[in-house]
Amino acid sequence: MIDSSAVVETSRVSVEAAPGRTKLVTVPLDGQVPMGMHGGVAEHYKVPLDTIEPHATTLDYLVGATAGCLTGTLSGMLGQLGQPTTDGALTSEAEGIVVNDGGVLRIAAVHVRYRVRLAEGVDPAEVARAHDRHTRHCPIARTIGGCVEITTTLETV
Repeated sequence: MIDSSAVVETSRVSVEAAPGRTKLVTVPLDGQVPMGMHGGVAEHYKVPLDTIEPHATTLDYLVGATAGCLTGTLSGMLGQLGQPTTDGALTSEAEGIVVNDGGVLRIAAVHVRYRVRLAEGVDPAEVARAHDRHTRHCPIARTIGGCVEITTTLETV
């Protein structure tokens, strides 16, 4: 049971089925986002690629949300150290490993690679310490971390 005093917000989305196995997902503020399938996901579901307009899958969006949230969390922590994170000072790339789990596709792991261009006067050891701690402060990692392996690496230049 959820403690109602802990509720900060309720996220409300709506979904509409569209042609070609696409879903139109309406999210707060940004509006409608198409989600569908491509590549190995379409093959898994035996959907010929020439019969659909390819779109990012819901799994792609979850990988993106994970990487985005982790990057934002690290960015906030680095900002507290005086380390800039805009204009390419902090970049990240993520890979989500999608597996067939008894006929159901699921994300087994997400790995995020960061690259930080260190500013003059910022202690690299403090940046590494923030990196070591950031995952446990990320809302998405805290939400899915029990069922998806989440790993990160940091390169400083």
